Amino acid sequence: MRCPNCDSENNEGAKFCKKCGTPLKEKTISHESMINSMNKDKSGDNTTKYIIVALVVVAIVLAGAFAYIYGFGNNGSQDTSAPVVDNDKASVDNSEPAQASQSSQSTPSTSSMSIESGSFSTGGGLNDKTYASIYVGPEHAGEKVKIQIFYSRDGSTLNNGNMVPKTVDSSGYIEVASADAYKYFPDYAEINLFDNSGNLLDTQSVSLSPEKGTQTF
Repeated sequence: MRCPNCDSENNEGAKFCKKCGTPLKEKTISHESMINSMNKDKSGDNTTKYIIVALVVVAIVLAGAFAYIYGFGNNGSQDTSAPVVDNDKASVDNSEPAQASQSSQSTPSTSSMSIESGSFSTGGGLNDKTYASIYVGPEHAGEKVKIQIFYSRDGSTLNNGNMVPKTVDSSGYIEVASADAYKYFPDYAEINLFDNSGNLLDTQSVSLSPEKGTQTF
């Protein structure tokens, strides 16, 4: 240890300079400096700890806020994707099925109707239409139907085959005339029979002789 006054070398731990007697305080000063340095280090460590704790607290708060907002957004509102059933008002419908309308009751069912036989008649004039008489049976008298007949000659269609509403007469026949007179006698007819709702009941293909007169099938 050197004397701050005369710069003489003294033993470690000496309180006074052996040459000039100046009190030696370098060790004390160094000790105090070391203590201050340690206190500063501890203060720095505490500051770091406080910052870490503050960051952790902020992260927890933010996570809680996010969880609350997300949970409220998904569970806090009512799901309207499915109807809400009121158990106090829900009941099983044990009522009888609605009765058929008066018009459907007055008209017999056509579910079993079929084409049994018939005839086609064609005149010899250019303005003569072709007439079809389709027999379905007297048990269907009064029933409402729709009939469609396609006429053709040598594979070429002669008409559009419109669906014509008709009523079965008392003898069980459906009478229908072609919309137009044809330039050529038909050699083929395709008959489609529908109920009043347009459901196909039966179909029949008939080969004809391309000549005037009445032909049965």
